[in-house]
Amino acid sequence: MIKINLLPTEKRKAERTPLPRFLLIASTAAAFFILLFYNLWILKRISDVVDETKNQNAILVSLKPKVDEYERLLAEETALKNKVKEIEGLINRDVEYWRMVNALWDVIHSNPRVWIDDFRVLDARTAPGELRRVDPDSKDAIAYGVTMRCHVAGDDVIEMTKFRKALKDHPLLQEILTLINFNVMWNVTDEKMKEVEESHAIDFDISMFGLATPPKRKAPAPAPPKAGSTPIKATPAPARAQGDTK
Repeated sequence: MIKINLLPTEKRKAERTPLPRFLLIASTAAAFFILLFYNLWILKRISDVVDETKNQNAILVSLKPKVDEYERLLAEETALKNKVKEIEGLINRDVEYWRMVNALWDVIHSNPRVWIDDFRVLDARTAPGELRRVDPDSKDAIAYGVTMRCHVAGDDVIEMTKFRKALKDHPLLQEILTLINFNVMWNVTDEKMKEVEESHAIDFDISMFGLATPPKRKAPAPAPPKAGSTPIKATPAPARAQGDTK
């Protein structure tokens, strides 16, 4: 049945909103305002993060020179520590390098036809690599060494062999530079020399190494008695009497 209200509008009774519809409208409005405030809060947070990122980037740019300076100082510190370590290793080592260099110079000076144009001292890090290069089969443990780029006037290997033998037979070098490269690579070059009447020279390398555990020195043989001296004979101890307990 359809009811029609024929009263004028001003005389009609106001209709109330049904409760379910009112609750739906109220919940929709509440959700809208909640989402609105949440979105505003998120936008504010985003703005704050963007500003903080800009500030941190500005600080990072301002610190870049200091970071570069720190890395430079750190590299210098590392290099100095390594240098100090090497120096301490040289100080604490039993080898006196000045004696070694003097011994090498004595041998070079006694061979006037030989000269060198490169001399390097090898430490515990570089010496094993040089030993493997000149003698891959060596099992010796070494602690230091030297390398020399040598030249000898002429094209005869006798002078080169003589020089190497002099190095190997030197008493001091036998103790501190025990090993010498066995295989020698050499070549003859054209070279005019005013000091000697030679038009050629032999170029070769020498590598010498000191053992990590120095060889034991041999005890010197007793000196022979001087001429005219009477040798002292050992006098046997007197025999003890039977039953003597002293």
